[in-house]
Amino acid sequence: MNDSDRRNEHSFKSDEDEEWILVHTGAVTNTTPGSLVHVTINTLPICENMSNAEFRRLIMRLRDAALTLINERIADVARWDKSAQDRVKRWFGRSDQFVHNRLSFGLPRLATAMQQLQPEKIIRWDEQKGMQISCAITPDRGVNDAAVCKPDSARRIIAIYPHFCTLPDADVSTNCKLKVLIHECTHYIDTFDSDDVIYGFGSGIGYWAQTDPDGACRNADNFACYIAHFDAVSEFVEKRIF
Repeated sequence: MNDSDRRNEHSFKSDEDEEWILVHTGAVTNTTPGSLVHVTINTLPICENMSNAEFRRLIMRLRDAALTLINERIADVARWDKSAQDRVKRWFGRSDQFVHNRLSFGLPRLATAMQQLQPEKIIRWDEQKGMQISCAITPDRGVNDAAVCKPDSARRIIAIYPHFCTLPDADVSTNCKLKVLIHECTHYIDTFDSDDVIYGFGSGIGYWAQTDPDGACRNADNFACYIAHFDAVSEFVEKRIF
């Protein structure tokens, strides 16, 4: 049998590019009252420039790249030499015991949250209502990229807005899908429980950290930059991780 003819347990072709969606796990008959299951399937793409199958594969690549960088930061914090402290000082405005403890505690939990991400939980923003989340749904303002609901942190749901789709996949020195994914996962209560004190990527938010270290130590974009921002001369990092 050719690979293209291979079938899954439901007798559908198992080609990963095909958009099969599991809608019910039980058997369906036409003789048992109430046995029919009526479902509404929303097939609109999360990003208009790719199929949902392509989007899911991209998200998993971004997750793996994020894990590589998070593990590098975990190693930095364990080593805690001058280079590691300088990076922390740049993005958090301080490199004292407080921030060392915060990173030592939060980074491994962030890595775990990343590993727990599932493609089907990365949804289009207007699908949040169907997920019965605990938060009010933020409307699409044209500039928001993604959102999570903190009370539902354990469910690992991330809502994606159209602007997210316009960002580069991974970029060492500016905003990108990779950094947004990290940003959102730092919001989870069991990782860093971060807030959106201020938005920004690159040197600007590093300068702000020097004036407001307390704010920087709880700001999602500072965590994202600490983990995944590199100066343009370090572009080789992008090629190595993604």
